[in-house]
Amino acid sequence: MKNRLTQKESEELRGIFPPGYAKTIASRLNKAGLEPQKAKEYNPKIIRDVIHCRQSDFNVMLEAFRYKDEILTKEQEMKKLRTKKYEPKEPLKGPEPKM
Repeated sequence: MKNRLTQKESEELRGIFPPGYAKTIASRLNKAGLEPQKAKEYNPKIIRDVIHCRQSDFNVMLEAFRYKDEILTKEQEMKKLRTKKYEPKEPLKGPEPKM
């Protein structure tokens, strides 16, 4: 199994991730009790370095792809909700027109 992102994967992830992705991934890894090899805990700089292919860390890669899947799943669900035709369950009742 590989331990480093390719340039193509890096560009794909950077295109999908919202601002603040590094803090989110770092907090998830720290909550899981995982520790990086060269630091006491994960921080956004380590996450960004891995995503930008300057450093390698298998745990960061794994969590980045999980986060990517989560984002894409949410986007698909939102797309389904947008395309679903709205039909009210009951007819709307309003004031009767005056004549």
